[in-house]
Amino acid sequence: MLINSKETIKSNLKAARLLKAYLKATDQDENFEEFDLVKLNEVLGHFYMNARKQDGEHYKATSFENIRHALNRHLHGVPYNRKMDIIKDTEFSDANECFKAVLAKLKRIGKGSVDHHPVINEPDRKKLYESIIMISDAPEALLNKVQFDIRLYFCRRSQENMHGMKKSAFEVLNDPKTGLKYVAKCEDELTKNHRGNDIKIIVSQFFSSFGLVYG
Repeated sequence: MLINSKETIKSNLKAARLLKAYLKATDQDENFEEFDLVKLNEVLGHFYMNARKQDGEHYKATSFENIRHALNRHLHGVPYNRKMDIIKDTEFSDANECFKAVLAKLKRIGKGSVDHHPVINEPDRKKLYESIIMISDAPEALLNKVQFDIRLYFCRRSQENMHGMKKSAFEVLNDPKTGLKYVAKCEDELTKNHRGNDIKIIVSQFFSSFGLVYG
């Protein structure tokens, strides 16, 4: 998700409104952007423990994580430009212990699953590649194709980490068995569910297909 994209800003503001609504409901100052670190740590801890959807249901684990990331971006953004990190800084260790406890609970009660979109089958992908919106000899259509391919082959969990991808992150190789060219990421990637000593390496590859080759 691009840091300054409209969708990101919308997500940030939505998370901020959730926290402000919680503060208002508990008769507290809503301007959390101005809290000192001690106060913000305390408020976030209570917010994480009590966060619910409007119907009173628990959030899914992924939505709960997204709220915390969105709050962090909101505080970093204009006009607040706060330099702290509510996810990594030790000043927020108490709040993050609360966050981890709630996250574990969400997974225990069945809120940890992810609703995946249906797979785009090969005939449908062929239609997309042959359509006017993805033809390779028109600049805007080629941009659409490249963006689609990056999301399809190299982005797991929606567009996570896409904003950090650069041209140098990819390389074009040849498959010695088939002779086909393919694009691969130069850097291995840890999945979000595997950290520390529990390592699972993911290497993404995109083979040329339907007569279309990156090169």
